[in-house]
Amino acid sequence: MFKIIDHNIVKQKKGKYLSFPDIIQSKQNKNRFFMAYRSGEGHHPLNSFIRFLVSEDKCETWKEVYNFYLSLEKDGKVWNCPRLSYFPDGSLNIICDTKSSLIEKKAIFSVLILKTYNEGGSFSITNSGMRGMVPDKAIPFKNKLFCANHIHDHKHNLLTQLVNISRDKGKTWHDCSILARDKGHLFCEASLINYKDNFLLAYIRDNRLGHHLIRKYISFNGFNWESHGVLPVYGHRPTAILDGNRVFVAYRDTKNITLAVTTAILTRKGKETNIETISIDQELKDNKYHYGYTGMAKISKNLYYVAYYITQEESLPFIKGCFLEWR
Repeated sequence: MFKIIDHNIVKQKKGKYLSFPDIIQSKQNKNRFFMAYRSGEGHHPLNSFIRFLVSEDKCETWKEVYNFYLSLEKDGKVWNCPRLSYFPDGSLNIICDTKSSLIEKKAIFSVLILKTYNEGGSFSITNSGMRGMVPDKAIPFKNKLFCANHIHDHKHNLLTQLVNISRDKGKTWHDCSILARDKGHLFCEASLINYKDNFLLAYIRDNRLGHHLIRKYISFNGFNWESHGVLPVYGHRPTAILDGNRVFVAYRDTKNITLAVTTAILTRKGKETNIETISIDQELKDNKYHYGYTGMAKISKNLYYVAYYITQEESLPFIKGCFLEWR
């Protein structure tokens, strides 16, 4: 059973559109968490920052310790959606796409990796070589790393969900397979989980107009993927984490205009049982495209933190968090 413990406002700034947060727990200190989000003047900004925050008290309070600036005029690109991942070499990485235009169908996308070996004391920035947009976290599986992102496939006039692979612990990346492409769907924003190194499971947004269920694909080697049904909820930008045999998926609920989290027991065949869902925050209908894009992490036994952006009664969205208990 879910129980909302509390909410907190992470950051709100007049005149700034704050969005797309992700969070991760420190490998060195269980009380320490990191967050990255994008700041700009709008949903499609001319000027952008990735802001990197740290909490030393289990997500109760947050402090910005680093930021990274890109502008279309000066740099020819802006930041888009960051994700946080640890690599096998112990480094903490912000994986973030950049785009060269306000019009996404015309933009050139690149995925950069902002790497720190001292938990945010200093960073190096490299182009990963991955193409595409809205990358997922890097997921270890069978001694490799996998990272999903999607592209506008102009040849087929479709959104196509890709998977990238690194065989050298995140040093170099390559396209390895098409995760999902179908004329009847617009696949994007996949979130991968590794089930005990037996299979990868992808939860994917279907971006057609209207309300659509979160689609699922499965792979037993990371290269060959097949459709695996649906998670019976209506969601954009799913974020999945696995805790033992229990999966949690946070997402923008497009039907109810809420932030929602769904949990279930995941079977050895990748099917969900005992599904339960909770709405953790409400958005206004006029803001249905200006909220969501969650990050989620476990704080301690039965306690989780969900970060998201939301607008509500404000003129521009801000970053908010929810402490969520599961028992």
